[in-house]
Amino acid sequence: WGIRTLFGEVKLLSILEEFQSKPPFIVSSAFPFKKTDEKYTYYLPKPIMKPIGFTDLEKLIETIKLERELYHSKKFVIVQLASRYKKFRKLRWVPFNIFKKTTRNLSEKELFRDYLEGWFKNPNYAEIGATQRNSIDRLVTSTSGSGETFYSVESFFREDHGLYFFLKTNNMDEYLLSVLKFLEDSGIGPNARTGKNWFTVDINETSLLDGAETESFITLSRCVGIDTIDTSKSFYRIVPVRSKVESRQEFAGQDIWKDKVMYFEEGSTIKPDKKVDFYGSLVPVKKIAGKTIYQYGYAYPVWVHQGVKYEM
Repeated sequence: WGIRTLFGEVKLLSILEEFQSKPPFIVSSAFPFKKTDEKYTYYLPKPIMKPIGFTDLEKLIETIKLERELYHSKKFVIVQLASRYKKFRKLRWVPFNIFKKTTRNLSEKELFRDYLEGWFKNPNYAEIGATQRNSIDRLVTSTSGSGETFYSVESFFREDHGLYFFLKTNNMDEYLLSVLKFLEDSGIGPNARTGKNWFTVDINETSLLDGAETESFITLSRCVGIDTIDTSKSFYRIVPVRSKVESRQEFAGQDIWKDKVMYFEEGSTIKPDKKVDFYGSLVPVKKIAGKTIYQYGYAYPVWVHQGVKYEM
């Protein structure tokens, strides 16, 4: 929408056409960060890997310290460890340094060991609060009559927390920088016109996640349309997403619900059957007011080394 607003619909359509042959840029999902004394801790999705089997849990008992009494049986300790593994499986984020370590040796056993030793936990970056609002009687444009006070639940970032994302492109200055600066002023998403969902842009050029292409990658974005993958060596979750078309004035009175799209979730480990320049696609999700709305579905790949065999 920023490209369309600043550069016009013709420019937007040419960029969408460019995506069909080779994406001019790819973008990750947004992830949390924490700032402490000018030091940033960046979080990434916990990689989805082959689950740990019972035999591996038994082996872990001998290599890690667990709170146990002399009278605790081995079975009791395994149950205790399995309970902690269940909590570990529910974690959504890992710190950047742990993620990068995982890309060099893709093993859930090693990642679980780091968790047990206290090297990371889920960041507590958001808090929930109730916000007072007033409903309006549209017949008299007033809060009197059928208007009333109500409360809605909203999420807020804790102090010194925020979101960041990765953007890969060969030409940042052509239009992307201008678009980000524009969105910085206009805000994005719901309630942007009432002063919420505003942000400031801080751009840093880096190659921290670039590396030699291997057999498999972890995607840092929701992606779709990767038809040829090795399912025996890929570990992923499929998530359904159904969103709305941004409610611009030209769509007033229209059905703005997009079609549901089934995505590979961020953190999915995918082994494609063949190497190509990019993975994923733009998905047409809505025909509205004579226009076609597309939804982004390209993978942001971080190539990884498989540190374990795939025996079943």
